[in-house]
Amino acid sequence: MTLYRQLLLWMLIVFFVLISAVFAIQFNTTKDYLVHQQSKELSNAISSVGFALSPYLEDKDIVSAESVINATFDSSFYREVKLSLLDSDKKVVRQYPQTIAGVPDWFQTLVSIKPITQSTTLTSGWMQLADLTVTSSPETAYQQLWKATLQLMLGFIVCSIIGAIILSVILKKVLKPLKQIQESAKEMATQHFTSSLPTPSTRDLADVVTAFNSMSEQLQNHFEQQAQEADNLRIRAYQDPVSGLANRSYLMSKINSWLSRKPSGGMVLLKADAIEDSYAQYGYESGDKLVQDLSSRLKDLANDDVTIARLNQSEFALVSPNASKEELIQAGRKMLSMASDLNSDPLGIAPLHAAVGVVMCSANETISSLLSSADNSLTKARQEPKEPLAIIEPSDKKEMPTLGKQQWKALVEEAIANKLIHFTFQKAIDVANNTLHKEAFAYIKKDNQRYNAGQFLSAIEQLNEGAQFDRYIVEQLFERLENNPKSVPVAINITQSSINDTGFIRWLNSKLKSTPQLKERVLFELPEICFIKQIDNASLLCEIIHQNGFRFGIDNYGHNFSSTGYLSKLRPSYVKLDFAYTSQLDDQIKTDVLQSITRTANNLSVKTIATRVETAEQMDKLAAMDILGFQGFVTDQLKHEN
Repeated sequence: MTLYRQLLLWMLIVFFVLISAVFAIQFNTTKDYLVHQQSKELSNAISSVGFALSPYLEDKDIVSAESVINATFDSSFYREVKLSLLDSDKKVVRQYPQTIAGVPDWFQTLVSIKPITQSTTLTSGWMQLADLTVTSSPETAYQQLWKATLQLMLGFIVCSIIGAIILSVILKKVLKPLKQIQESAKEMATQHFTSSLPTPSTRDLADVVTAFNSMSEQLQNHFEQQAQEADNLRIRAYQDPVSGLANRSYLMSKINSWLSRKPSGGMVLLKADAIEDSYAQYGYESGDKLVQDLSSRLKDLANDDVTIARLNQSEFALVSPNASKEELIQAGRKMLSMASDLNSDPLGIAPLHAAVGVVMCSANETISSLLSSADNSLTKARQEPKEPLAIIEPSDKKEMPTLGKQQWKALVEEAIANKLIHFTFQKAIDVANNTLHKEAFAYIKKDNQRYNAGQFLSAIEQLNEGAQFDRYIVEQLFERLENNPKSVPVAINITQSSINDTGFIRWLNSKLKSTPQLKERVLFELPEICFIKQIDNASLLCEIIHQNGFRFGIDNYGHNFSSTGYLSKLRPSYVKLDFAYTSQLDDQIKTDVLQSITRTANNLSVKTIATRVETAEQMDKLAAMDILGFQGFVTDQLKHEN
């Protein structure tokens, strides 16, 4: 029970006792008054009737005496009247039936008002004439007391209700600062810091609120400083300080992991001669400015599948797994256009001081062969008279026929219509080998040919058609979970185009409201790039997920070299680390970066999950760095309950 309810309950009990005491006192006072009034009226009646009867009794006129008695006494106030003549045996007795109308029997049983009997001797001078005995009736007293009781009960109930409302309002107002502290403390427990609480007028509470605000501010500054230190360490290890893009070390990690997993797609290498010339002729300040101008534009090409890095002073690389030849050429032309904007040539007649080489990845590609092919493609590009762009394609494997974006779109629509989409699942486990959840990966199977999501997602993303695909995936997986109540939680990936689709967000909100029974068994994974490029839409979607009691995680965490400060605001359940951070555990600098990132997330109660964990040895090393979850080849080898 809350403090507010306890205080209100005890105050109401005290108030009820006081009102009850007032009720009991008033009730007894009224009862005593009515009994006293009954006795007084009886005395007055006997006195007055005695004077009226004496002349008739002296004259022996019994008939007139009876008339006086009948006229004086009625059944409402008197139960019995008895006149006994002293000089004879004659008696006049009048008895009135007792029916107390309008008063419940239980009230008469509970409250006792006894009749009063008084006697007097009627005289004439020194002569005693008769004895008069009168017994009162409690009927009127009962009726008046019952009426007064009803009025007291009504007043008691009304006062109790009004008093309870007033006490509730006053107590709620007085305890409002404590309620604010409670809510703020709950938020602080989840590392979600709110603005400072207003200082109340109550002196005692003002001291508490002031101390709480100070503690909250210090704790918030501590977390922000820790997150900033993690960002700074990560930047020094993996980010080029001038351009803000990935450095050569990070790119090599990405390429090495990419080439080890049946690679597709390719690499684009840009050589910007204008930057090299600027460094040579005008110094580092001028050259750095051109690098920053170009890098800010190149970042527009980045997403969770695309890595952009600065290799050296004037060379920039773009690695895009799963991209087609046409998409890589298009990306290369965009990079050429961005490099051309560095030249001060308003007439557009100066030669372009840049070249782009495109390399399509082959099955047996190595890092050295890929970079060598990229250098060769640059040399070849400089020999092109019309456009300094060249492409080197693999000759040692038979390429599968590639599809254009519209063809991929048509294939996806056909797969949705004909239910050709199937799922594979990969578990995420904790250090005790318990399953945290399983991530769903969709693929299309048509005519004995299998198309993985990585092959077509890029195309439908570029066409902003991801919402239709995600709706189908969510519907299918929700149906599976409803039919299999013993299944472990399932993580569903949401595409970037869906996050930017308000129609999809409204649809998902309705879907989540209609299926509250799945809130503990469904998680949504959102790509980190959305929290950088579309933070408003991503925040809206996260808020809707939270409001409906569901959870979400962030995929490719750390890929885009952004600040990790958004974690405390959005409160994801987990983050899946970009595999570039977990692939080189023998490098102490990179290990320090990984531990710093992990510590930042863990301090915010956000679970960190390492992806592409290949061996048990790698898993043990990651566990020693306080990483709480693992996903990859090693988890597929362990048997868990689905």
